[in-house]
Amino acid sequence: MELSLGRSSLSAMIAILLGLICVVGGQRLVLKELHTLHQWTNLSLGDHPTKDNRFLPVDVDIEYGDEGRHRTFLTIPRLGMATPFTLATVFDDDNEVVENPRLVAYPNAEWHVPPNNCSGITSAIRTYIDECWRLWVVDSGQVNSIQLCPPQILTFDLISDELIQRHSLPPDAYTPSVSIFTALVVDLAQSGTPNRCVGGTAYIADAWGYGLIVFDSLSGRSWRIEHESMRPVDLVGTRLARSSNSQAGIFTVSLSPSEVEERFLYFHTLNAFNEVRVSLSLVNNETIWKTTNASQIKEHFDILGTRGIQCESEVMDQSGNLFCSLISLGALIKWKESSNYTADDLRVVAYNPHKIKFVTGLKINRNSKGEEELWALSSQPKLFVGGALAENEVKFQIIGCRTADLLANTPCTVGATETTPTKD
Repeated sequence: MELSLGRSSLSAMIAILLGLICVVGGQRLVLKELHTLHQWTNLSLGDHPTKDNRFLPVDVDIEYGDEGRHRTFLTIPRLGMATPFTLATVFDDDNEVVENPRLVAYPNAEWHVPPNNCSGITSAIRTYIDECWRLWVVDSGQVNSIQLCPPQILTFDLISDELIQRHSLPPDAYTPSVSIFTALVVDLAQSGTPNRCVGGTAYIADAWGYGLIVFDSLSGRSWRIEHESMRPVDLVGTRLARSSNSQAGIFTVSLSPSEVEERFLYFHTLNAFNEVRVSLSLVNNETIWKTTNASQIKEHFDILGTRGIQCESEVMDQSGNLFCSLISLGALIKWKESSNYTADDLRVVAYNPHKIKFVTGLKINRNSKGEEELWALSSQPKLFVGGALAENEVKFQIIGCRTADLLANTPCTVGATETTPTKD
């Protein structure tokens, strides 16, 4: 998978600089020391070092268990057949190792060999851990843009590490060798059953296919939503057509807190300054999207306002705070749901250009105490355009902070470092 960052024109650079000034406003930028859980100068998969193979992790999740136990998950989409596994966890004995911890295949190596075995995992790209101890995985089915298998959604029980459900996307839900999935969020509040853990609805951003995929795990059905606001725009607001050098469309997906009466799905395209919302109840109505003319629902997509600057990954906590990382500017901003969406309503909650680079994975996970923590997979942008870095330079890092610390501007803490479970 290649993420094309493109070349910024002079006017684009001026717009970005002006945007940063707008977002920061009267705020004083102070370096925020985020907690580094793991980082890699040399990411190896078993006996396969990066020197001869390109391994680019793109998503992260942290699972907390009892007594401070935690597991770190990474997706490493296959850029070639030599990638031995594509969904990984940090080796148990390396949980406290910061520099270059070893990775192992999840749930086991048999799931990953060979890569064109469509009964296994071809190329994991997105994950989500729900409150029912389940890991949701989006497998693109691609190896270096070659569609070997249909994309699929896999759900694993994190207690037993066994597969619970598998759903292959139907042909009309994706574009072979084009669709790249850049965000996944799962909602249990509208599962349709008294036991929320029986079902769940997954929402997947198809950035290069310019659409949103919805999967209802209870019915086993999925559908696709497309709208002009999901297409990329240039800096003057013109919608761009797909070309051989495609730009990313809808890049993010976030949901209103589960306890809110009127809930929305939020998203933005990678190169746009706007944030868009649409009613979640409308998104969940499969019949509307399969029978209604698109022009009839156009008015339901609301542009909240403009940041005046580009955001990449975003995530919303259960208090309605929408966090977003600013592209190449080393900052994390926050917007409160139901407030106005202008530069004056955005707040910089973390500034650290040494750690906040190109954020391809941004998650909210609950620690063993039930506290929300924000975790990010931050990578050197050069790696996604074929650039080279010094051997001892940090290529990827997993950084985190309690959301309460971000909002209160207090030193970052995380549950993963507070309690070390004793070994039997």
